[in-house]
This record gives sequence, C-alpha cells and structure tokens, in this order.
Amino acid sequence: MTILTTVTALQAIHTAISGIKSAPTTMPSNLSTAVLPIALVFPGKADWDMQAIDLKRQDRDYVVRVYVAPISQDLPFAGLTTCLTLLNLFGAAYLTRANLDLSGAVDHIGSITDTGVINIETDPNTKYWGFEFTLTITEKTT
Repeated sequence: MTILTTVTALQAIHTAISGIKSAPTTMPSNLSTAVLPIALVFPGKADWDMQAIDLKRQDRDYVVRVYVAPISQDLPFAGLTTCLTLLNLFGAAYLTRANLDLSGAVDHIGSITDTGVINIETDPNTKYWGFEFTLTITEKTT
C-alpha cells in the first residue's frame, strides 16, 4: 500500500460525487473557476506500527479539501448552498459500505470528521467557500 494508491482511490470516489468537476491525483498549478468545485487530498500525519510478523501498519490522516467557489465582494455568499449539498454527499459517500475500505485499497477508514463550511485561504487575497474532511485510514503493508 502506498500513499499515492490511497490518494488515487479517494479521488475515484470524489470524481463520482455529483457536482464535483475535478478530483486530480496531482496538485493543480492553480485553482481556476473552470475546475471548481475541486477536491484535493493532502496526506497528513501517520502513526506507524508493527502489526504482525512482516506486516507493517500505518494509521494516516488524509485531509480532503474541497474548494467550491471563490468569495467575492459582490457575491459574498455565492456557493454556500453548493457547499451544503456537497458536504452531505461527501459524508454519505465515505459511509457507503464499499468505500469504507476504498474498494479494497486499504484496510479501513477508522474515523471521518468534517469542518463544516469554512473559508479556505490560498493566499492573503484569495478565499474560497469550501470544507474539509479528515479521514483516518489504516493501511497495511508487508
């Protein structure tokens, strides 16, 4: 099991969520409105442990950040309804039985949390409506 395998499996789930325009496995060079809403996966911290003879285990947090719409001065709340809809769809997708082990790509998703709707800042002048899910995923390797 590799981190890229897990990211790819997560992005396959995200691509299938109605309303998501993009869920790439590599980071885009920019966030143009043409690709929004976009789901990006950021591998986070992990706890490594020996599970059994020659079997290694890691519990890694994956932060799924969804950028929905830019926040503009003229339309400060545009995109909020889309955030609410997508927030619900992402949570439901993770709880689908086949997705709890990412169709066999990982051992299991142990924890699923979200931030609710938030402002995501990419630089001091650019903010987006969006949300984040943190998934604690158990992966086993030999």
